[in-house]
Amino acid sequence: MSGDVMLQKLVYILVGLLGLSLGLSACSSAESTRSRSEGDDGAVPPGGATVVERSEPRAETGPPSDVVARLIQKALQSDGSVSYKTLVRRLGTPQTIEIEPVRNQYVRGKVDTLRTLVYPGIEALVYDVTNEAKTFLVRLSLSSTQYATPEGLRVGLSKQHVLDELGPPTRRNPSKGELIYQETEPTPTSMVVQFRNGRIVRIDWEFYFT
Repeated sequence: MSGDVMLQKLVYILVGLLGLSLGLSACSSAESTRSRSEGDDGAVPPGGATVVERSEPRAETGPPSDVVARLIQKALQSDGSVSYKTLVRRLGTPQTIEIEPVRNQYVRGKVDTLRTLVYPGIEALVYDVTNEAKTFLVRLSLSSTQYATPEGLRVGLSKQHVLDELGPPTRRNPSKGELIYQETEPTPTSMVVQFRNGRIVRIDWEFYFT
C-alpha cells in the first residue's frame, strides 16, 4: 500500500507542475502579443511620449558603405531634403524606429513627428510635417568604422588626420570633444566630428530647414 500511496503522490506532483508550466507559458504569450500590438500603427503617442518600434528580424550588419556615402552626398547637395521613404529604400529596414511628437514652431496647436531610424552604426533623424507631404532629414550620424564620409573620414581616425584633411574647424566644442565644420550657403549645414582619446567616435551631419 505504501508504494501505491507514494506513486499517487508523485502523479499529483507531476500534474501540478505541468499545470504551472502551462499557466506561465500562457502569461508569457499574452505579454508578448500585447507588446507587439502596441504602437504597430505608427501613430504619434499622446503626451509627448516616445514609442520604439522594432523590426523583425533584426539586421546584424548595416547597409553597404558606398550606399551610405552616396546618401550623404545626396543629402548635402539637397540641403537635407531626403524623405523617410528614400532613407528606407536606400538603407533598408532599420533595426528600430523611435517616434516622438514635436510641436510645430510655425502653426499653433499643430504637432509633427520626429522619427529616428536606427541601423548598425547609423542613425537618421527625420522630421515629418503633419498633413503635408513634407519630410526633412534633420541629422545623419555615423558611429562605425564600416563607413567612410565623402571626404574620406571614418570612425577611428585621429584628430590630426581630420585637421590635415579639412583644415581648422569653424568652431570647437571642447566640453564634448567636437570639431564643427559649418556651411552657410545655400542653407546652414554642419558636420560635427566627435573625438575620444584623440580618435573619431562619431560623425554627425546636421541640416537646418524652415
